[in-house]
Amino acid sequence: LTGLAFAKVLLVALGYDAEIEELVGPTWAINTATKATSVGLLADLEDITLSSVLTREEAAQMALNAMKTPLVEYDAKTSVSVDGTTVVIGGDQAHYVTTTIAKTQTISNTKLSNSNDYTIEFAEQYCQDLRKLDGDTDAFERPATTWRLKNADIGTYADEADLSYTAAVKVGTIYTDLGLTKGIADEDTTVYEDGRLVDSTAHSAWTGYDIVKGDQRKIGGNGALTEVYYDTENGTILITIVNTYVGKVAGVYAATTTKDAYVTLKTADAANFTFPSGASNFSFETEEFAKDDIVAYTYSYKAGEACIESMALTESVTGTMSTYTTTGSVTVNGTKYDANTVSAVKIAGFSGTVDKGTEVTVYLDEYGYGLYVDANVTDQYAVVLNYTEKAGDFNTTAKAELLFTDGTTKTVEVEKVTGANIGGNNVLANTKKDNALSKYDIVSYSVDSDDVYTLTLLADAQAVDSSVGDDAKLIESGKNAFNMMTGDMANKVSDSKTTTALDGKTILLMADITGSKTTYSVYEGFANMPTVTLLDDAGTMPMAAVYMKKTANGSPATVIFIVKNNNVKVSSDNQDIIYVKGNTVGDSYTTELGSYYEYDAFINGEETTIKVDPGKRLQSATLIYGPQYNSKGILVGYEDMVCAANAAVSVSAITSDGDLRYTASGTNSVVNDVIELGGIYYAYTSDVNVYYITVDGELVQTTIDSIAEDSDDEVFYKLNDKDPLTDVYVKVVDQPTSVTPGSGVLSSAVLWKDAGVMKATITTTGVLSTTNATSINVVAEEYMKATNTWVPMFTGSVTIAANASSGAVEIPGAQSGNIYRVTATYQNGSVTSVNFTMS
Repeated sequence: LTGLAFAKVLLVALGYDAEIEELVGPTWAINTATKATSVGLLADLEDITLSSVLTREEAAQMALNAMKTPLVEYDAKTSVSVDGTTVVIGGDQAHYVTTTIAKTQTISNTKLSNSNDYTIEFAEQYCQDLRKLDGDTDAFERPATTWRLKNADIGTYADEADLSYTAAVKVGTIYTDLGLTKGIADEDTTVYEDGRLVDSTAHSAWTGYDIVKGDQRKIGGNGALTEVYYDTENGTILITIVNTYVGKVAGVYAATTTKDAYVTLKTADAANFTFPSGASNFSFETEEFAKDDIVAYTYSYKAGEACIESMALTESVTGTMSTYTTTGSVTVNGTKYDANTVSAVKIAGFSGTVDKGTEVTVYLDEYGYGLYVDANVTDQYAVVLNYTEKAGDFNTTAKAELLFTDGTTKTVEVEKVTGANIGGNNVLANTKKDNALSKYDIVSYSVDSDDVYTLTLLADAQAVDSSVGDDAKLIESGKNAFNMMTGDMANKVSDSKTTTALDGKTILLMADITGSKTTYSVYEGFANMPTVTLLDDAGTMPMAAVYMKKTANGSPATVIFIVKNNNVKVSSDNQDIIYVKGNTVGDSYTTELGSYYEYDAFINGEETTIKVDPGKRLQSATLIYGPQYNSKGILVGYEDMVCAANAAVSVSAITSDGDLRYTASGTNSVVNDVIELGGIYYAYTSDVNVYYITVDGELVQTTIDSIAEDSDDEVFYKLNDKDPLTDVYVKVVDQPTSVTPGSGVLSSAVLWKDAGVMKATITTTGVLSTTNATSINVVAEEYMKATNTWVPMFTGSVTIAANASSGAVEIPGAQSGNIYRVTATYQNGSVTSVNFTMS
């Protein structure tokens, strides 16, 4: 439906005659538009195009305008016949339908200028239960209209203001924009802010509300809706200011028989969010929001209101913060966002704690001003690993090595240290120094534009309390408490607090110095933390530090640091077994995860990939038990690990004892329910898991009985606490054997699978002939588990072409998962024999 068509419908409904008003015929469109404008159907529709299809909003506004528009009627027509010609007299002028009964005026009390009769509006005639109440004020004391159906209020709607601003505006600008020619005195100016009358003598902007030309004083602010209503008849001005606040939804409540659905705001987080001073009611009836939504809202102090008046989900922008200012503005992805006036102080305070270059999210009000800035603020804390006041060419630069809460370390230039006395040139290792910067102290930091740090001492490091006893659990996985220090002291000695509590955001940083290289791990939340046990209270006590941001004793710890030395055991409830095949892509990095290594692996027999912290970099062919992950899913530790490359420098800690074992001395078959691995006999559990890792890196599950005698295979295995085997991984090894059969030397014989066919490939150490092909005899045998014997299954030959050093022959009848032996002879020479398990 076009605007013209709908306007014509409404005009006819109001009583206008389409033929008399010429709403038909060739000029109907222009006549309809003219009449619709003159009677007020297009009020508040400045941008409408009548020839276009209407939007729902435009149609609704036109219909509302029609309901407030007077009805019209025509006088009766009289027909007179003169000499056979009919002449119509009257009935060609519309006039208002009127009444003298005042109580029928439910929409308008407009009277005609030439009489005391009231006009009858459309809704007064056809919607008599509907009432429009003028002269009201809304929750913010703006002139308003209330609509009511019978005894129920539909809503109160503010009148259109003469002027509207969403940023601070000068008084002189208001004077100019109103087109005034003389000033308006303070006594004729009224100001309301959030529905509360503002006493001009106490207002922070000025000492009076005189509206005069050129006045530079300002009213309102960024994101504050400032509206001006000018009463031309009385020469008075009303100014209303509506602030926009920001909060996080704390609870969502469904409707009941006694109450509509509503949400509440998280008032406990006043450090980041904004709440009107002295306000107490922070619930709002709605079904629109979810827990933890960041919302913008308005609040009214008006008597009878004192509540949230509106609420909307905020829009947000995420990106790298390059700069911030003390006025609260932040620049993200190259765009500057000024702060909403009520949020400016909080945003400025928060932004100063976040590194430039950090990814932040700015939540905006409807006018585009910043209400709240969020970031990974865990990055603002660090542990001091070393400090010197004399560094650089002239010994004038202070530097510190810091461990950050993402597990990374960095040596930084330090401008100053606050909250601490710097005792000496270097921090002391394993020494608690009250209120002096010491090794393993927890600090907060800020970074300036030159990448220079300012450190603030938060918590003094100290030795773990030996009175907790042997095998005491300093931290227990899944438990929201810890037991570590005397009185479980947190923070600096001069400002010490006590706590035993952890929560879902507590950061645990750990330095592992039990291997040849110190590595660092990070965990977030008590559910993700490992169990940390003090083995011997007479041993060397590890250093630790605790920082608690909240000031009340017993509040959850914010950051915990502990050293893992030889007197500390770290374990978890995770009982996974991981066999690591090797790197897939080497060192990787993402903004979310940071640096990590990715490995092809099998977890409990299932093929997958794992991400590993660089400090726990692994070797190929490694078996892990009890992996420990941080909150990002990065492997940062394990209860036990064993690998083939025990001398590898890149492996931080290798154990060959304990639950996990490794042998490269081969296997033997099961005899009387025991099996020999690396020359040692083991019993095994009834549900022992056995796998072969083929030469192609595939994992094949089998049974303990399938393991046969082989001197070359490598074996990784796990024992339970009574030493029976629970898990066995046999890595099939193709060990080359050099022989000298006549004039050639065979290097290796390999059985492999290609497109569903088993093949034997024979490789020599060099070209056998540069002119002729050479035939090599091949015998393939299959191992029979039941009889513990080798049975011939194929006899053939491999042809090695001239100028070549390898050749292959298909082995018919070979099955995936079985064990085979290939024997090759060359000119009656020696034999090469290798065992294989294929899949």
